[in-house]
Amino acid sequence: MNPFFSGTRLRDMIRAIRACKTAAEERGVIRKECAAIRASISKNDQDYMHRNLAKLMFIHMLGYPTHFGQMECLKLIASPGFPEKRIGYLGLMLLLDEKQEVLMLVTNSIKQDLNHTNQYIVGLALCALGNICSAEMARDLSPEVERLLQFRDPNIRKKAALCSIRIIKKVPDLAENFLKPTASLLKEKHHGVLITGVQLCADLCNISTEALDYYRKKCTDGLVRLLKDVANSSYVPEYDVSGIADPFLQIRLLKLLRVLGHGDADASDFMNDILAQVATKIETNKNAGNAILYECVGTIMGIEENSGLRVLAINILGRFLSNRDNNIRYVALNMLMRAITVDSQAVQRHRATILACVKDTDASIRKRALELVYLIANESNAQSLTKELIDYLEVSDLEFREDLSANICSMVEKFSPNKIWYIDQMLKVLSEVCC
Repeated sequence: MNPFFSGTRLRDMIRAIRACKTAAEERGVIRKECAAIRASISKNDQDYMHRNLAKLMFIHMLGYPTHFGQMECLKLIASPGFPEKRIGYLGLMLLLDEKQEVLMLVTNSIKQDLNHTNQYIVGLALCALGNICSAEMARDLSPEVERLLQFRDPNIRKKAALCSIRIIKKVPDLAENFLKPTASLLKEKHHGVLITGVQLCADLCNISTEALDYYRKKCTDGLVRLLKDVANSSYVPEYDVSGIADPFLQIRLLKLLRVLGHGDADASDFMNDILAQVATKIETNKNAGNAILYECVGTIMGIEENSGLRVLAINILGRFLSNRDNNIRYVALNMLMRAITVDSQAVQRHRATILACVKDTDASIRKRALELVYLIANESNAQSLTKELIDYLEVSDLEFREDLSANICSMVEKFSPNKIWYIDQMLKVLSEVCC
């Protein structure tokens, strides 16, 4: 059988490509296969259209040009059957992007599929629109997507919510159309719909001040109750991760509460209790628990002031610094660098742990900890911090010594109590660096 005619199976083409021993040989196989596909397209061969497009997608993933097959995507999308539409939409998402002019030709087909009686075809159209939607398509198709937010099937509602996120980012003026439908998604029982609804709500708040005010008044109470229910829920295998109930949903809720509480004292007061509960109840021996705690700390720092909660949050970060996982320690150092402007006294309590991180074996942690030490330095602790750093300078590795000596010199210059101390410390640094 000729391996380069339009009826060749996809697996045979892949096998032929993988059998190539050189790049030149591979290019030859691709060139012959593309020629066969072009010939089939010119003959308008309907029998092999879906197979040709599948081959083109594989060729595209290898980095070869496949622009000549773009119209085949549109033809398959316009087909009545689900299998053809599935290949067509997959090709559309892979071979085209929102900047392609040919994309406008598919708008009407997507609109028809969004109104199709087969929910699986509706799902295909939503997936494609969520991936390649342009501003023009968003304006034309937003009413259909808005309607599908109330669809009977939860998977369609979830896909419609994800598609709505793309639409409001492309055309922020359409945000107000999604306020009420999105609020109804926050009352869902299906966690997949809930997560997408919460994310859509957060994006609406970031885009529109009207949306922010609306959700603060209408949804803060419900979101706090929802987080409380999820955090205290019993074991559900479908959503459980390492003994923690749906950490993904909890993290999304905490992020949304941070947006709603920022700049609003009343909303912040309303969520204080649940934030304290999450911060004290979550287990720290699991990655999922640490992820929730990290997000909870970020929310506490992001909402309006509550000194007790902030001390609790900074103490959690202090515990993170003693964790064996380098990733957890690194994110804790990053968060403490932001927290220093909020409550420097609480951060100062963890000075010894931060100094220990300067001597860590991990270069990234050392560098971040050194930056934090410089931020916590003041007139009262500069001398003790300088002594600790100079002592470590003697045994530090050469790569880190440059950053360490530069920070010590900056600290000495900034907080020097007198000239004698200044000269003394500078000489110590020079003697360690030059030896």
